[in-house]
Amino acid sequence: MAKITHPGQTILDAEWQYAEVETGQFADASVLPSELNALIWKAAQVPGTVASAQREAKEFAYGATNYDDYDYWFRCECSLSQAASLRFDGLASLVDVYWNDALLFSADNMFRQYRVDMQAHQSGGTNGVISLRFKSVNATLKIRRPRARWRTKLVEQQQLRWLRTSLLGRIPGWSPPVAPVGPYRPLVIEAASVVKIIHADIRSSVRDGDGIVNATIEINTSVSVDSATLAISLCLGDQRLALTLAKKENEMHQLLAQGEMQIAQAQLWWPHTHGNPACTPALYRAHIEVTIGTQQYLFDLGKLGFRTIEVRQNDGDFHLYVNGVSVFCRGACWTPVDLISLAGDASDLLPTLTLARDAGMNMLRVGGTMLYESDDFYRLCDELGLLVWQDFMFANMDYPVDDPAFSDNIRQEATQFLDRTQLSPCIAVLCGSSEIEQQAAMLGVAPNLWRNHFFAESLPQLCNAMRPDATYIASSPSGGVMPFQLDAGVAHYFGVGAYLRPLEDARRAGLRFTSECLGFSNMPDDSTIEALLKNGEAPGTHPVWKQRVPRDSGTGWDFEDVRDHYMAQLFQLDPARLRYADPTRYLALARVTTGEVMAQTLAEWRRAGSSCHGALIWFLRDLWLGAGWGLIDASGKPKAAYYYAKRAMVPLSLLMTDEGLNGLALHLVNDSAVAYQGTLSLDLYRHGETRIAQGQLQIDLAPHSVMQVRADSMLEHFFDTTYAYRFGPPGHNVAVARFQTAPSSAHCEAFYFPLGIGQLSNPVERDLGLQAHFVQTDDDHVMLHISTRKLTLSLAIEVTGYQPEDNFFHLAPGTERHIRLTRLTHLSKNDITQKNLASADKIQGTVTALNAISPCKISISIANTNDRDAGNHLESSIT
Repeated sequence: MAKITHPGQTILDAEWQYAEVETGQFADASVLPSELNALIWKAAQVPGTVASAQREAKEFAYGATNYDDYDYWFRCECSLSQAASLRFDGLASLVDVYWNDALLFSADNMFRQYRVDMQAHQSGGTNGVISLRFKSVNATLKIRRPRARWRTKLVEQQQLRWLRTSLLGRIPGWSPPVAPVGPYRPLVIEAASVVKIIHADIRSSVRDGDGIVNATIEINTSVSVDSATLAISLCLGDQRLALTLAKKENEMHQLLAQGEMQIAQAQLWWPHTHGNPACTPALYRAHIEVTIGTQQYLFDLGKLGFRTIEVRQNDGDFHLYVNGVSVFCRGACWTPVDLISLAGDASDLLPTLTLARDAGMNMLRVGGTMLYESDDFYRLCDELGLLVWQDFMFANMDYPVDDPAFSDNIRQEATQFLDRTQLSPCIAVLCGSSEIEQQAAMLGVAPNLWRNHFFAESLPQLCNAMRPDATYIASSPSGGVMPFQLDAGVAHYFGVGAYLRPLEDARRAGLRFTSECLGFSNMPDDSTIEALLKNGEAPGTHPVWKQRVPRDSGTGWDFEDVRDHYMAQLFQLDPARLRYADPTRYLALARVTTGEVMAQTLAEWRRAGSSCHGALIWFLRDLWLGAGWGLIDASGKPKAAYYYAKRAMVPLSLLMTDEGLNGLALHLVNDSAVAYQGTLSLDLYRHGETRIAQGQLQIDLAPHSVMQVRADSMLEHFFDTTYAYRFGPPGHNVAVARFQTAPSSAHCEAFYFPLGIGQLSNPVERDLGLQAHFVQTDDDHVMLHISTRKLTLSLAIEVTGYQPEDNFFHLAPGTERHIRLTRLTHLSKNDITQKNLASADKIQGTVTALNAISPCKISISIANTNDRDAGNHLESSIT
């Protein structure tokens, strides 16, 4: 059923309390008010969790409490005078629900919605107490059940396979020890109504350029009606379709309404990277209108979009097409923006989703170790033009799908998810599980047991029936002789990364699509480090720091070791020695290392002729402060790696690849629906300052196209652009390519270092001719003007309380950049302090280059309107 907002739906707004008790101390609510009233009750926020209640009371600390060890009671006094039913959108995870001392129901699936008819339970009045008893997960795990066919190292408790709860908080190695317990999604009061929609099946499709909507709606009325007294219409934008009515057989008060609406030459929904850059993704507001006599009832359906999704999988390929156009899917794996509360409302989600969109990402993957996201998440992805790869919540384990009760439970879970997201055009791929087939195969299980009947038959049938417009695959990864084969189907690629393969392996692997890749311990900025290590301790071996560096269970290394391996390769130094000899330099190189590796790898996959059609980085955002996998830290601030990935992902991109003896190749990528005309230039510099060669070409770049240009075709005579022939010392140490469009100011840029970036970044230089100054443009923005005489590497901008639109970029000799900075008005609650917000009267920060001996300090007093118009600013320079 499509997500419907009924008239009279309100979120239960009450003062909640919670109490912690020993497992099984109180079996039910009949002991109220005597024994339970004697407990220590504390304030709680609902929706929320035990952990978020503790955080609000400033009593939370990671690892201080194992929430799976205890029972927790939540309760509130409320009036349900208008309630026909009470809906629970998310209860984590084993819970008994009471109204006063009467048990309403028991729930055992945090991914399901539960609804109870309250009119049958209010004989004693409409005022009362709702009590929720969340039972200890660990106590339940002690129940003896049949053993699995294999054991996974992902979790310590193998019996978690029987429980329908998130694995977050229960995965040693990379998940913070915060198991979700509590009513983490809203409780909704549904008032009695003359008209109620029992089920709505709304399908959108595209036929010969027209948008088609097929609707089948079941209606229940509290009065006897017929087609003469009742009318129902489907409204889409400014169009209306009267649906055909029929009585349901043997049902006095139920009717069935059906119809097909056709929108001539409908605007199509596109991922934001592939539509018109000037337009937002096309969506149509939809609602159902029911008229009985003179009374009218409106039921909001939200918005829907028209688009086609096709995934071509011939010859081992996995290639997604939207509206018939090839799409290189790039983005990251999604994590909850706040692991402690599992908050999923728009105000929490929008900043991170906007960062993803602005980075040129067009797909996010909700993985099987997480949880189904909130309605706001999918709505915002629709509006921002972000495709969603959606895993069902199964990962790595041998789930007991042959158990009848378990099978019914997970089928209802899947059905409810498909119902509430039915109209979302963002959902492109529905994936049965994460790494189940890979886990079984790697442990030597027979191939016929890699995929059970639920993922092979039941779930794909359900998805095809309810979301035929999306593609289903059984597991990620899958395809090929082994499920984890890299050059067939969907892969999890960590060759460049955890397995320490050289950067060339990104091409050698022959990937078709990687739904997990490039997992690195990405270093955050100094302010985030200071918020974590509050007493000035240095990152590295500090226990708090190491606890938050991700690792795979059972390994003797972590992902900081992985990063240091590539640092040694890129910069030809000993990271361990540098860490204690010059920690500031170590942090700077650590930030650049993962960014450079990601950018080069993404360029390899997006280049002309690549076999790869998609890459999703593991993760978008950290779960807690530290050097986690995220491109964005847990407070919502982009790391250096984010900006490197952004420049490699934007719809209009210029990439360079080393083709060995064939020289440099320049790749122009235009994902958008508009054509670009402009000038492609290539400049070769010696000593980071003296230009020894240049060339230009006029380019017509078609929509949705990739163009390759050989560097040799742009230069007057032969240059060993990749330093492959090695006839003497290299003639240049940097190549700079630019594409400048006309008449607009859109441009893109790429750098190549024949001897590697390390050859230019060490030793540092005293005078790059670097200058920087601010100009305040309005109350929330300043413009940073930067210029340089010599090549400037990985220029880092750190301004308290402001976020730059670009950062950690190279600056070519004799050039300048104008970077817009936006004031941060709030930050996430995840361990971050308010000192990172902007000062009320002064803006200050630094500009630091990787190859400069000292930073450039910049500041500006907040100007009034007249001063701002006069261009009030201060300048500083590195000399």
